[in-house]
Amino acid sequence: LFDSGSTSDALSPDFARVTHMDVFQLDNPVTLQLGTKGSRSRILYGCIVPYSIHGGEHGDIKGKDYMDIANIDRYDAVIGTVFMRKHGIALDFESNAIRLKGKKIPTLTKGEES
Repeated sequence: LFDSGSTSDALSPDFARVTHMDVFQLDNPVTLQLGTKGSRSRILYGCIVPYSIHGGEHGDIKGKDYMDIANIDRYDAVIGTVFMRKHGIALDFESNAIRLKGKKIPTLTKGEES
């Protein structure tokens, strides 16, 4: 999930487990403030995630970055503004696209998602 309202990048505990991520306990746990009043959780673990995003003619993005391990409901990962800014990724809601370093990449239609 690309989340333009998130200042954190996170993996679900289940996804981290099945992908054999090297998860470590944080020395200083952080409070995760969610979008609803009084709704929050604690981030106790993190990991360094290797990634490779194929951008086609727009170029690939490869590297390793820190991500929190957090209960993020039904998603495997949340990509927030930290990762998006670092890699020149922007969400273009008007044309239903993701922009990678200014180049437009179409998103899936509702039928293609199923």
